[in-house]
Amino acid sequence: MKKTYIYPTIDIHEMGTKNILMSSLIEKGMGDEVDIVITDDPIIEDADEAVSREDDFDWSTLIMIFVFTLFGLNVSAQNAEPAPPIDGKKHAMTITFKDNTVKEYVTKNVAGKEKIDKVTYLPGVGMKVYVEGSETSVDYLFSEMQSIEYEYSNNENSNWEKVGENMWNDYPEAWRLEYPQVSYDRLAKTKDDAGASEKCQIIVKRCDPYGITFSLEWDNKLVANRWTCYELHAGNTMSTVKRKDDFKADPEVAVSSQLSDYKNSGFARGHLCPSADRLCSVDQNKQTFFLTNMQPQYTSHNSGLWSRLEDLVRDFATDDSYTGAHCDTLYVVKAATITDKVTIDDAQVDGIYADKCNGNLIVPKYFYMALLHYNKDTDSYQALALWTDHIGTTQPVANLGDYAISIEELEKRTGIDFFCNLPDDIETEVEKTLDLNFWHLTKSTQ
Repeated sequence: MKKTYIYPTIDIHEMGTKNILMSSLIEKGMGDEVDIVITDDPIIEDADEAVSREDDFDWSTLIMIFVFTLFGLNVSAQNAEPAPPIDGKKHAMTITFKDNTVKEYVTKNVAGKEKIDKVTYLPGVGMKVYVEGSETSVDYLFSEMQSIEYEYSNNENSNWEKVGENMWNDYPEAWRLEYPQVSYDRLAKTKDDAGASEKCQIIVKRCDPYGITFSLEWDNKLVANRWTCYELHAGNTMSTVKRKDDFKADPEVAVSSQLSDYKNSGFARGHLCPSADRLCSVDQNKQTFFLTNMQPQYTSHNSGLWSRLEDLVRDFATDDSYTGAHCDTLYVVKAATITDKVTIDDAQVDGIYADKCNGNLIVPKYFYMALLHYNKDTDSYQALALWTDHIGTTQPVANLGDYAISIEELEKRTGIDFFCNLPDDIETEVEKTLDLNFWHLTKSTQ
């Protein structure tokens, strides 16, 4: 998105006694830009003669000139001053000069273009542009310019804004709406990158002809899944095969969980993207059994409340009676808390069972889902988060609305930015809204 700002201004000059030539005013019509030609100041005589000249000065001529000058400024964009960005931030910009030459600056590394490091605006005068790698500025006068076109992003927290120029080459799927904000400050592209065992990796599982099975972010240092995300729509929700139970380590990550980590641990290998969501083909279903798509779960939670919520998510995507509008695509994120602390009701609480962690298994205290419902006919979104306590006893499933919170609240608890690739205005609105009526849910306290 681009916005061009041109603010008309009037330059006020100190005027001594001057010889003003009116020929350009006489020669130009009223609708044209007015040129005023001003010669150098004459030699100033003594004070008495200066007063005498002031008494003799034709003020009607000056008034006439001022009126014509105002008219010229109103009809000529070339006498307008380009203004700095209204939000005060640094943006890519294209400067068009009065001689019709153009200069372009960018804020990310683009071959053949200069990257802005800093811009200093001098109101009414011009600006100083510092490009990356240079200690001196390039100076421009506003009087030389026709306009400045600033390139604004309405996705300031999107993955491509955060990761920058490497996003498209290294993480080409991270623009997708189901993606949370990736750990852009500590990513390894592959398991063979230097220091990958201490970093996170983005893993994308695919299966032709059904496209992406799911994506995930894996923390090699913690040996834990940060999140798994995927889409549910008419093209990938068919059921043509049965569950394959093909549990295995993931060869794409630097440090994968192993089957031995779960043996005698007391915890089930709990899916995030469930097997039942990927039954289009054998290969697709097998991909859900990579251990990078798992979190250790109590069997009572995995087969009880969590399984019931997974059923509900499928119903949201495939049965319009479960929501207030047809679902063309349901964007899904599933995860568990893997950090020592999380924030609930403005208080820091434990995010993991420290006494139950065993070897490479981090045992979460909470599991959650983030959902984004899209209706193409109305081009509208609805969002919902579901938050559960991970405990070893049976939990009620009769009223699933009791587990519903807003995405905004989920972000406060986890510190993860969900659905960051939505335009910011849409993201803000859907994440703060918890419309239980849309999802046909209620809370027991209501």
